[in-house]
Amino acid sequence: MAPATYLLHTSVDAISIDKSRRVFYSAMPLRTRVYGGYTQMSSGSEDAHVKGDILMQRFITLLSLMLCAAVASLVIGSGQVHAADNVIKFGIATPLSGPAAAWGIPHKQAIELVFDEVNSQGGLDVGGKKYKLEVVAYDHKYVIAEGVATVNRLISKDEVKYVSILGGAVAKANEEAVNEAGVLTLPLAYAEGLVSPKNPLIFHCFPAPPETTTFWKWVKEHHPEIKRLATISPNDDTGWWSIKVETQYTEKLGYETVAKEFFERGLTDFNPILLRMLAQNPDIISVNAAPAGSVGLIIKQARELGFKGRFIHIGQVDTSVVSGIAGKPNVEGMWVHGYVETPLPEALKSWKERYTKKYGEWNATSIDFANPAFAFVAAVKKAQSLDPKKIAQAMQAVEFDNLWGKAHFGGKDYYGISNQIIYAMPFSEVKDGMATMIVQLQPPHN
Repeated sequence: MAPATYLLHTSVDAISIDKSRRVFYSAMPLRTRVYGGYTQMSSGSEDAHVKGDILMQRFITLLSLMLCAAVASLVIGSGQVHAADNVIKFGIATPLSGPAAAWGIPHKQAIELVFDEVNSQGGLDVGGKKYKLEVVAYDHKYVIAEGVATVNRLISKDEVKYVSILGGAVAKANEEAVNEAGVLTLPLAYAEGLVSPKNPLIFHCFPAPPETTTFWKWVKEHHPEIKRLATISPNDDTGWWSIKVETQYTEKLGYETVAKEFFERGLTDFNPILLRMLAQNPDIISVNAAPAGSVGLIIKQARELGFKGRFIHIGQVDTSVVSGIAGKPNVEGMWVHGYVETPLPEALKSWKERYTKKYGEWNATSIDFANPAFAFVAAVKKAQSLDPKKIAQAMQAVEFDNLWGKAHFGGKDYYGISNQIIYAMPFSEVKDGMATMIVQLQPPHN
């Protein structure tokens, strides 16, 4: 009996099943030789000698049962997503440290706050069952390699089926991974081709350059004296696409692009780049897609070199962080999208109070960075399913409230798919050190 027990135990342990790839693996090489009425099976350095006819019949029967059970579970579960212990895990890959932390921290906190408020009301009702929402977040520092590692960990270790990624370069680096895993992705990211028919489960939750460039039309109408544009942006997918879209739009409006520069993330001495730019006598400098830490240094050093014109960021940037680096007088008159300190509508005053109560200090970036949470909750409610594909179908049809009013996903005429968030976008001018909203504009496409 001892040899038979050993063989069956070894055989079971030697078989592993990868459900995600529908593959069966043998953890040990099993070698079989037949000598007369006996079978010798070798695993590693140990041999188990057993009576062949009886044992092989038992082994084959056991293996058949295992394979049938595994296949049945794969077939039954292939179209379903189950939340363990009635908890829906939502992954966040974002920069919680480094120059882009001014984006990443409110990204994480805004989603947590929305989910906490849903949980406090009993959770999310799906098919008559209540689910709690749980955030699983990792810091990628806005480093591509770190971003790939964090998303891989969310998918493979934490088994999340829904994720929000901040940063265009990071989101693009994970594009294939999230598609292959069938993960619903709600990024805050600028990158060409991210919103595309080839990415049916990626829904961009923040106005991107094709939407925010419409502010340049407002600038043209209200400040016709501005004619010469210089741009400086990160040297990656985020910067390349942002500047490409912006300059195409501004040149159609009649602006002259006199300088176009890119910098490596983490750079602190911008003087060589700025000297080249300022030699072209720009009226305005666009810092589109650059994080607050970099923008503060760019403005500070440009002012020190004598630049008197305006700065504009039609991506999103925390002007309070920028002012802390560059000095308030140097930031005065800057135009920004997606960051408003005053005046705040009633809905935003309430959000500010709740956010400050939870985290101890206010961060206006959280206003628009709550969009992934609002969109996800609305789509799950409409879909009444945890299947990412069914939630995606609902997301293309649902209208929901964000902190600026009504929002939905559209943009099919521009992107070829209705996976870009659409809502009235806020634009501000820094006045007396405060980002003061001057206009809300609809995107040029819907």
